Amino acid sequence: MNTVTQPQHTHPPTLRRWAAIGLGVASITASVLLIATDSITGSSHWAHHPGISAAPLLLIAAAIAAGTLAQPPRQRHRLMPVIAALAFTAWGLAQLLPNSAAAGYLNDTAILLFVTDAAYAVAANARNATPAPNHPAAPHQNPPVPSPVNADPHNTHMDASWQGS
Repeated sequence: MNTVTQPQHTHPPTLRRWAAIGLGVASITASVLLIATDSITGSSHWAHHPGISAAPLLLIAAAIAAGTLAQPPRQRHRLMPVIAALAFTAWGLAQLLPNSAAAGYLNDTAILLFVTDAAYAVAANARNATPAPNHPAAPHQNPPVPSPVNADPHNTHMDASWQGS
């Protein structure tokens, strides 16, 4: 019996990675063009403004999704990119529906998702932060030992503690 084995891919899929980068660049380009057009016209109340202002938001949501899909499966289980993509999508859809009841709900949903994403990031940073050295909960830390890497290049005094002699 012949069996076919498929190689395990350890690198993110190139197409998805390039799609994420391309969508991100397109989002930035659309944002710059939107600002330039608003400056040239002297107003942000022109006929196609809602659709054009939605474009960078929806493009960056797609870039986040493509970037998340480009990650290996074990790393895809991160909640923050999904929340961010949903927030940008809600905000972009709200731009497409100006002056409607749906726009208000979509904006409120975008705010909730952005705040949730930020709160998650703050909690993750706080969880990963190391306590200050003089904090009672911090383990006892010895003072740093001078090394060639940490040595002051302008100091001509050579400390024998790191010279190995």
